[in-house]
Amino acid sequence: MTIYMTPHITDDKIAAMDVFDAFRLGEELLDSRFPRDAARVLRKVVDAEPGHAGAWELLGRAHFAAAQLSPAEESFRRLVDLEPTSAWAQTALGLALDRQSRHREGVVHHRIAAAMGASPRDATRVELVDRPTG
Repeated sequence: MTIYMTPHITDDKIAAMDVFDAFRLGEELLDSRFPRDAARVLRKVVDAEPGHAGAWELLGRAHFAAAQLSPAEESFRRLVDLEPTSAWAQTALGLALDRQSRHREGVVHHRIAAAMGASPRDATRVELVDRPTG
């Protein structure tokens, strides 16, 4: 389902939702390009199910899309803790750090993702940081 009009989601409406409905609505809001609203709804999901990697991924993506980089980093760090073998999670954390101009920290996660064979882009990011300046 695509949401075409600006959603009006109150805190009371979020509180009244069950966790599954909140997850689905957060997913729909993110897909419909309402990342701030998605993050508000998805916070309920991760609070109720802190071990749910999919919820942390969606929350991190919502924060990242809304340019809320510190919360995105926190969400992706939690995702990496839950799914340490996920190359996607490593890449996402690296990108969140890169967007905060913390390239030296981000390159660690790009190296891990590149070693997992995730994407040639991770190796390129590593090369850019390791490139001698001068």
